[in-house]
Amino acid sequence: MSLPSEPHVKVTLQTIYDKQLDNEKLLVRTLERLDGLADVPDRLRNLEINSAKQETQVKDIKEAQRVAKGATVSAIIALGTAVIAFFK
Repeated sequence: MSLPSEPHVKVTLQTIYDKQLDNEKLLVRTLERLDGLADVPDRLRNLEINSAKQETQVKDIKEAQRVAKGATVSAIIALGTAVIAFFK
């Protein structure tokens, strides 16, 4: 017997069935999302490897640019020295 201060709630089998159906639909959607996450560690590892390769390539390009600038400056100095030596 319920107390007068407690609200009266009527739960039917249909209400329970509807709620169970909603929960099953939610479970199916959750499992579909989790299936897409199964290969995340592999994808992350590949992403990290590719990122490291790109960083190495950028460092190599910057090093090549420094060497090219140095060679250009050296060639200009050598050319200037040759021109000065030619006119002496």
